[in-house]
Amino acid sequence: MGAGKSETGKILAKKLNYNFIDSDDIIENKEHKTITEIFKLNGEDYFRNLEAEFIKNFTANCETCNYANDNNNKIVNDKNDKNDKNDKNNKIVNDENDKNDKNVYCVIATGGGMPCSNDNIKFLKDKGAVIYLKARPDTIYERIKETKHRPVLGKRDFSILDIENLLYKREQFYTQADLIIYTDGISPEGVADEIKIFLKLVKTSI
Repeated sequence: MGAGKSETGKILAKKLNYNFIDSDDIIENKEHKTITEIFKLNGEDYFRNLEAEFIKNFTANCETCNYANDNNNKIVNDKNDKNDKNDKNNKIVNDENDKNDKNVYCVIATGGGMPCSNDNIKFLKDKGAVIYLKARPDTIYERIKETKHRPVLGKRDFSILDIENLLYKREQFYTQADLIIYTDGISPEGVADEIKIFLKLVKTSI
């Protein structure tokens, strides 16, 4: 949370000509509830199971993502960002007659807790390269302190210490990523460029 996954993911997807998907958006579309509402009404365990279902059913080919193949066959990600709704890199279009507007590869911005339960880190690594965007607790706090939709912290008036404790619990999963990038003081554009270089090196070495 607050590491820049969504913003960096969108930029990276454009640079690579990939689709961009935010797993939280997919889950919210499927459940017809916000993440906060899911936590409140169904509990965190229920939400974590939804995340596990998402990544297990996801295929490398975005056109056949079974989990998102509904909603009139179109998912528009980041639905709160009106300006991105016409961006072809930010949608999945399952239309056999629209071949030119699609790419079968995806950049996925996962929920911050997805790698930490149900062996999801293994499933994520089976799907592709996993990147950990790492930031200091104080940096994260400054980025998210005004938001009201951080249900995993359990309260509105969370502190830097709350973030430190959460990161401590998750670090053992996060550090299993294929690449760790320290994002403090680096723009999302710069982070995306670093990831692109890494992916190019990985592709060359295979």
